[in-house]
Amino acid sequence: MKYMVPDKLRFKAEYMALTFLLASNSISTVIYIILNRFSDLLGIDIPIWVSIPFEINVAEIELSLQEPLIELQSDKIMRGKFKDGKYNIWKTNDVATKYPLFWDKAQFYVIAFPTSYLVEAGFSRVSQILSKACNRLDIVKRGDLRLSLTSIEPNIKKLVEKDQPQGSH
Repeated sequence: MKYMVPDKLRFKAEYMALTFLLASNSISTVIYIILNRFSDLLGIDIPIWVSIPFEINVAEIELSLQEPLIELQSDKIMRGKFKDGKYNIWKTNDVATKYPLFWDKAQFYVIAFPTSYLVEAGFSRVSQILSKACNRLDIVKRGDLRLSLTSIEPNIKKLVEKDQPQGSH
């Protein structure tokens, strides 16, 4: 009976060591998967003015963006919106209309990182489209999913200008 205590201690130590090894292997595997799956997003170099437009020194950014940045930093409404939700200012139509140069450059960075709400809304919309009530209609024929999820108004004039008229046959 007196020999069981060291065996239990050795078993417990081996169990803890094995558990630690498995956990560290699992964590390493998860890190590897994340790094591979999101390598394109991890490689994006987001300009500092996208992350903290109200705290950056104007002299630190490229010359063409300095004047619009001064205007943006002076806009008290935008400053309040930024403090409320950080990147939400980039997802409003206000920025696109008031600061088109900023929006043209910032939209590529902002669109790469959807909010959890947007992801949930996307799942909900797909679920609605593919429900029995919609009679299993093809998701492509139900309209562009992105249009039902975005709050950004399309620039119809710009889209029409890009469209090339087709000649008759």
